[in-house]
Amino acid sequence: MVTTATRTNIDVRDTDSYDVLTKVSLFTMAAFSGMVGLWAGACFVGAVVSNGPGALAQGLVAALIG
Repeated sequence: MVTTATRTNIDVRDTDSYDVLTKVSLFTMAAFSGMVGLWAGACFVGAVVSNGPGALAQGLVAALIG
């Protein structure tokens, strides 16, 4: 009895679920990064408005020098 193996060009790995997971993960990280950036910008504007740019620069120099 002779057996032969048939070769097909079908990929049996499921890559669609990985693609969806990658896209969801990328979107989630981008959304959180954007929110952190907006929060940092709001904090900076709040500090400038409440103390003025001179006091903000003086505080930065004081924090760097110690």
